[in-house]
Amino acid sequence: DRFTVEQLAGDLLPDATREQRVASGFNRCNVSTSEGGSIDEEVRVRYAVDRVETTATVFLGLTLGCAVCHDHKYDPFTQRDFYQLMAYFNSVAEAAMDGNALLPPPILAVPTPEQEQQQGELTARLTQVRELIANELAQVQYTDPTPDAAPALEPQEVVWIDDDLPPGAQPTADGGEWQWAAAPAPVYAGARASTRTAAGLSQHFFTGANPGLRVGEQDTLFCYVYLDPQDPPREVMLQFNDGSWEHRAAWGEDLIPWGAPGSASRKLMGPLPAPGQWVRLEVPAAEVGLAPGAVINGWAFTQHDGTVYWDRAGIVTRVPQGGQPFESQAVWEAVEHALGGTSLPEPVRKAVQTAPADRTPEQAQTLRQHFLLHVYPPTRSHFEPLLGQQAELEKQLQDLEAAIPKTMVMQDLPQPRQTYILIRGAYDKPGEPVQPGTPAALPPLPADAPPNRLGLARWLVDPSHPLTARVTVNRLWQQLFGAGLVRTPEDFGSQGQWPTHPELLDWLASEFVASGWNVQHMLRLMVGSYTYQQASRVTPELWERDPANALLARGPRFRLDAEVVRDAALYSSGLLVEQIGGRSVKPYQPPGVWEAVGFVGSNTSVFTRDSGPSLYRRSVYTFWKRTAPPPGLAAFDAPSRETCTVRRARTNTPLQSLVLMNDEQYVEAARHLAHRMLSAGPEARERLRYGFRWVAARQPDEAELDVLLRVLAAQQAEFQADPAAAEKLLSVGESPRPPEMDAVELAAYTMVGNLLLNLDEAITKE
Repeated sequence: DRFTVEQLAGDLLPDATREQRVASGFNRCNVSTSEGGSIDEEVRVRYAVDRVETTATVFLGLTLGCAVCHDHKYDPFTQRDFYQLMAYFNSVAEAAMDGNALLPPPILAVPTPEQEQQQGELTARLTQVRELIANELAQVQYTDPTPDAAPALEPQEVVWIDDDLPPGAQPTADGGEWQWAAAPAPVYAGARASTRTAAGLSQHFFTGANPGLRVGEQDTLFCYVYLDPQDPPREVMLQFNDGSWEHRAAWGEDLIPWGAPGSASRKLMGPLPAPGQWVRLEVPAAEVGLAPGAVINGWAFTQHDGTVYWDRAGIVTRVPQGGQPFESQAVWEAVEHALGGTSLPEPVRKAVQTAPADRTPEQAQTLRQHFLLHVYPPTRSHFEPLLGQQAELEKQLQDLEAAIPKTMVMQDLPQPRQTYILIRGAYDKPGEPVQPGTPAALPPLPADAPPNRLGLARWLVDPSHPLTARVTVNRLWQQLFGAGLVRTPEDFGSQGQWPTHPELLDWLASEFVASGWNVQHMLRLMVGSYTYQQASRVTPELWERDPANALLARGPRFRLDAEVVRDAALYSSGLLVEQIGGRSVKPYQPPGVWEAVGFVGSNTSVFTRDSGPSLYRRSVYTFWKRTAPPPGLAAFDAPSRETCTVRRARTNTPLQSLVLMNDEQYVEAARHLAHRMLSAGPEARERLRYGFRWVAARQPDEAELDVLLRVLAAQQAEFQADPAAAEKLLSVGESPRPPEMDAVELAAYTMVGNLLLNLDEAITKE
């Protein structure tokens, strides 16, 4: 009962723990979308309908989805009943479109104990540094020397590139390093100019300059260029990087193919400059898409053919560039106000854009602190080491928080959303409004039940509820016996099958409630029963009278679920990693499965297989892409998980045998099972018995052992005649094979292991 309450409403419990909030993520596992053309309201209604149907299936065993559009045709549930239940799930604080995000909010961080300790330590150290900065800042006595001064905002030429590149620049060039030329080669200013000779398209450039060039209104970028008169280019281009290279200006024949012609990414400025002389190229920043506030961190010099020299480059601007000192806070504020404060943190920008008379005391303090910490030279140099410590601790804390696992959880809106009966189930045809409530055909809610998911969850586990306990014990019986006492666990209504043993179902449900809803007690009770412990062998007479074993005259016999088939093979081979918890893993699967259904830009469009222990973890940890489930599990009827499934199909197909014989996971498991057999003793019979017991949990009889011996001999002969085939077989799978073992012998036993894992007994519970 506690499990049910926490799954449905763990986030609504008083003083909910982290574990209780995590449990509520059960209802965030529905299919979500961000597909173009989707309508928010339609998608949101779809999510809520899915949650109602899932809750009804899991806890009530009812097909309430039949009442979305009209009253249920067979069971005593109305359309009003459905939408009253939907009202419990209609106020989730989630966006309709998931944005193709890995974890669309609301989410919850779930750190390990080690991460939690590290987080606490970093937070404490960061608090200390911040307090130290605040204390020292409070002691600074600053008087503005020119509080009424007006800033001079005349355009100034700022040289950024001359004999050297700006600080932080990371130079790159076609064919290697930048080339520099000194006199007597053409040099416009200083001691040298950069140069390049090319046949076709070539360039040299840099990125990462810090501080970068700040761009303001009506700014102009400039550069000096000299074209060799004996070997002139056909086109030259300047490119500017503000995080993107889509800002280009060109002169000449328009041969360089980058960008869209006529746009800011490929702006043709005119003909080639005159060769044999230094020419100043000027580019209005706005014409190449550099808006005020942009910060240029990279510059490229590009040409098509010829020999070109480049020299002094920079910007004509009113914007003070990085490192310019301000002694006056008033002057600094006036400059930033005129420039829009585009390079400032948001709180500082808002404060500087507010007229001094209109600023709040908090805004005035924000400006003063920023000026003293980052601008005013005497105090800036003092605080730089402390700010460096603060930045480093903030980065460590940010990196740690990014590494902490997070999970989706439920969370309701502060104000519940009104729910309506949707006419014919159409999202855009709201009818009569309804409030949260339960179906009229079932017991009423307690008078003091809150009108939210917590009230619904507690109603479900009320001892007097006629369905929850019966539905749950029926599913436990199905897990152990292969079929429930009600063989339609998803439908306890009039169209479902009548229980084969109704009194037994009632007694089990009563025992379940009386035990305190103790699942472990019920499982022990069932497996300890004579009914469960019967042999699964069937006589002709029993088969004729009761082929489906509805009367329970024999023990259960059914094929294992897909995940258990894989886990059993890994366990028998010794490969299974039994670690509990951790991230999802991506074990072996054929190439191209995800790509066939992946949308461009999807974060699961390309499958990248894991390595090491992640390949051998229990199947419950396998990463699941619902539009392309793992093929090795889907072959054994694992559902896609797009909708709630409480009863799996059980088929027997040739594809299943092909998976067991040829899938990389099972061939590798067979090799490790072979290693186990070879390590069990010197005699073949002893080894084969050992391997058979691992797979079938019993000793083989003599006839079975003779078959295994004949298969082993045949495989040994085949691999002795073709050692390359043995090596090829043993190379399947990532795990290395023991170098001390003979390849032919190991390959022969691998084939025997492959046979054992393909036995009916290996994948069947009996």
